[in-house]
Amino acid sequence: MKYFIGIPIPNTYKTKIEMLRAKYKFFTTEPHITLVPPPALGDDDHFIKDVIEVCKQTKPFNIKLETFSQFGNRVLFISVNSPELINLYNEIYCKLNLEKEKRGFTPHLTIVKQRIGRKIDIEKIKKSAEISLIPYHEFMLKSLVIYHQPKVKSIYVPYMEIPFNLN
Repeated sequence: MKYFIGIPIPNTYKTKIEMLRAKYKFFTTEPHITLVPPPALGDDDHFIKDVIEVCKQTKPFNIKLETFSQFGNRVLFISVNSPELINLYNEIYCKLNLEKEKRGFTPHLTIVKQRIGRKIDIEKIKKSAEISLIPYHEFMLKSLVIYHQPKVKSIYVPYMEIPFNLN
């Protein structure tokens, strides 16, 4: 089984994104902010105990969704501003002894992305998103989610939510 670590977003905003995606027949893993992508983690869940340790040391913090941006003409996303999220990223990569991505960590919330054999009109979707997804949200992050892929080529689904230290 493949895994990744993601940051959950508020359900009301998640629903807005899912409705926009459905309008353009873009069905994929639920909206989230990726912290550790699938290739970085192994195929078993032995890493979870270390993630729990990091979460026990992490206090809730704010996440601010800022503005639409793109990775070329491949991905439409909302940029994320949170110095604490960068710290959490660094702590988890250190604790799990993972090699960081060469291009660096750009916290973002993917709206849609190009897929092989499935061209999408990012500009058209961006215009719709500007109507349905603004104003952006700011929210208190109190947990992270481990996602897993139950079958090869299936979408990733939540496997476990790990709360932060709420004391």
